Amino acid sequence: MNTNFVYNKIFQLQLIALLVGASCSAQTFTNHAFNTAGNQISIGKNNYEWSVGESSAINTMLNDRLMLTNGLLQYSVQNQPQINTVPSFLPNEVKVGPNPITTIVEVNILHAEKGKHMVELLDNKGNKIKGVQINYSGMGAYQKWDIDGLPAGQYFINIQQTHAVNGRLVKQGAYQIVKTN
Repeated sequence: MNTNFVYNKIFQLQLIALLVGASCSAQTFTNHAFNTAGNQISIGKNNYEWSVGESSAINTMLNDRLMLTNGLLQYSVQNQPQINTVPSFLPNEVKVGPNPITTIVEVNILHAEKGKHMVELLDNKGNKIKGVQINYSGMGAYQKWDIDGLPAGQYFINIQQTHAVNGRLVKQGAYQIVKTN
């Protein structure tokens, strides 16, 4: 069978699917890519794959263990850390404020899950300024810190909850605050 004929038919089917998909509406959103052109090459131990016609950019940024994926089709990258699977606190489970702050920052933990909580105040470079560990009973916890002596700028409150028995990370959250004079 003629390979040009096969590629032409595949392109026609992709084009039809793209046109039909553009005129339809759905209840959920997922990323799709129709690759109309592209190639792959191996240089040494590295494999590079590219395409033309992607409908959405691939963008994955992580912290601590570093994973940067941007614009390349990297579906089979080996030895990469897993994307963070630890859930964040829900909006009503942790309250940090007021924001902006002049002197006092208040952290109120309001969820019902028991465990240990590490609450830290970090500067905009990630350096720890203050921290406290709380043995949380599930009945609420309140921290009030005086930050009047700190210079104006951006700070973060980082909260990590670990399981009371096995010590595994259960939930985490980072909250940006702005200190003004």
